[in-house]
Amino acid sequence: MTARTTAPYGSWPSPITAAEVAASSQPVGTARFTRQGILYTARMSEADGRTGLFLNPTGRLGEARRLLPAGFSVRSSVHEYGGGGFAVDGDTVVFVNADDQRLYRLELPAPHTGQHINTQAAPHAGQHTNTQAAQHPGPSAGALAEPTALTPETGGRVRYGDLTATGGQILAIEESHTDTGPTGAISRHVVRVDDTGATRLGGGAHFLAWPRLSPDGTTVACIGWDHPHMPWDETALILIDVATGQAERIWQREGMSILQPEWIGAHRLAVAADPAGIWNLYALDVPAFRAAARREPGFRPAEEELLLAADGEIGGPLWTLGQRHYLPAGGGRILALARFGTDRLIWAHPRTGEQQHLDPGLSTMSLQDRTADTVLLTGGSASRVHGLYLHHLATGETEPVALSAEVSHPAYYPRPEVRTFAGIHAIVYPPHHPELTGPEGERPPYVAFVHGGPTGQEVPAVSAHHAFFTSRGIGVIDVNYRGSTGYGRAYRDALRGQWGVLDVTDTITAVRGLVDAGEADPARLAISGGSAGGWTVLRALTTTEVFAAGASYYGVGDLRALAEETHDFESRYLDGLIGPYPQEAQRYAALAPVNLLDDLRVPVAIFQGDEDPIVPPSQARLLIAALEARGLPYSATFYPGEAHGFVQPATRQDALEQELAFYGRVMGFTTPGLPAARMQGRGR
Repeated sequence: MTARTTAPYGSWPSPITAAEVAASSQPVGTARFTRQGILYTARMSEADGRTGLFLNPTGRLGEARRLLPAGFSVRSSVHEYGGGGFAVDGDTVVFVNADDQRLYRLELPAPHTGQHINTQAAPHAGQHTNTQAAQHPGPSAGALAEPTALTPETGGRVRYGDLTATGGQILAIEESHTDTGPTGAISRHVVRVDDTGATRLGGGAHFLAWPRLSPDGTTVACIGWDHPHMPWDETALILIDVATGQAERIWQREGMSILQPEWIGAHRLAVAADPAGIWNLYALDVPAFRAAARREPGFRPAEEELLLAADGEIGGPLWTLGQRHYLPAGGGRILALARFGTDRLIWAHPRTGEQQHLDPGLSTMSLQDRTADTVLLTGGSASRVHGLYLHHLATGETEPVALSAEVSHPAYYPRPEVRTFAGIHAIVYPPHHPELTGPEGERPPYVAFVHGGPTGQEVPAVSAHHAFFTSRGIGVIDVNYRGSTGYGRAYRDALRGQWGVLDVTDTITAVRGLVDAGEADPARLAISGGSAGGWTVLRALTTTEVFAAGASYYGVGDLRALAEETHDFESRYLDGLIGPYPQEAQRYAALAPVNLLDDLRVPVAIFQGDEDPIVPPSQARLLIAALEARGLPYSATFYPGEAHGFVQPATRQDALEQELAFYGRVMGFTTPGLPAARMQGRGR
């Protein structure tokens, strides 16, 4: 083995550029089987981050073609985070266009004989399996069909999401904004979509999700919840009478989250729920639950039947609509995903108690669709690039259909390690370079990346973003602090009333574990995060002296401003994380990083989209004003046209380059090939 050359950590030259990281990221979203092949959405880096609709007729990597002409982008803005942006009914696709939030219809091209994917048989020999190859969906051959609008122009005041083909119809959630302001005059209904537009069927709660039509077409089952709850706190199972629009809640329990109803018979529903503290699958006898809810004479207490319990949670936080945690199959079988740290795919027969653990070679997965013997998944692992995959039940083979990122320099990618530090879950990406190592006795700098949510979860992944740092001699650790999803309700609920406290403590526990193990330099630790993760960054920098620097992406700096200005979906989220506002206004002020800057001693980098409706730009401006008043050094960049989560490649490239250059400036290592850090403030 060739000896590696030594060079200072943080200054290793790397072929992985920020431009490549930004351009190679084309996340694959929702996917469905059709007669014509596999239909899916993917972000297009070459189109300023718009989301395109693609059709792959064969299922082979690289054979997709774009269906929508320029100017169209598939994205819902319901609940701001969207989800469920399209549904397929036969040869017709109905989708939500990002710019105007109207529903559009597009006819799929006729399938070519012998070219469409065979979803009923085992894969053909020799199909492409190289998951490390680049994959960029190609343009359509010939002119692109012009979609037809189904709903009127409202200036985005009426939005649609969670489009679902169910019972031979397409249902959706309609969100209507009839007044200005972040939380006022907003209503939501289940609607039926056809060539005449969208027809309201009913509501029953302030927030709605997962509309599912009964086999006889008379009833819609859905999930609903109201302020101050979030959908992982408490939800209700709602039935809507299609003929009358009457809605009734047939199952709701204090502190219980119910997710994804699916009809598994004429009078039976399956749901994911957590009455025992972990999301499992339950079956409900609908007439019995309806009678109990109505308290009809002679009713008997309705009891849920445990349908499927697994080693992990069959469920997750409902940030985006349209999620599928399980899929009913023929003969009473169920295909389900169970998560505890990583995901497991289970093929179960509840009537017999049979459970078969499948191995598609992915550690994180999202269920998209299935046929008799083929499963369509999005996911990835420590060795497989995140993307869209076909898993064949008969052979156990897993093949890529479309990849979310290009890996052009695989030798420079680190191998993630799942670690636990005093009960806190984390993934460690050590510095890695095929030709370089650090000088003897020198420890590397580390960046702790804190996910948002705070109910999010990080899993081992092939990450170009992380490789950008590790290939330069900077270690990365993803921290799944208490509050993260995927480890049961108790772990998630531990953050209630302790946001800004336990998330900070847990992140410090993880990085100190690395220091104590001799793996990280205690003087060169940084912390970075977006949204709720940005809040943790700012809290850590203002209440501890562990980190030498921090980067806040659209982070929360002022809780009072967030409570008063944020959007409807999260407008009461802080009730559980901090306490109700304004009753707990004193606590809000005491925790807010903008009020603690007298204790800040290290530089901060701030990255903010100027059209962010979730953490408004006013938050960043408050922080900057406080930093200026105290003469503290900082770096701040506002990006035009960006909202909550950057999508434009130029933005992503600039932010990544500036973050690394910022760390180099603060921690004293060179960053060859990068522009100088844009430091501001009198203390720079």
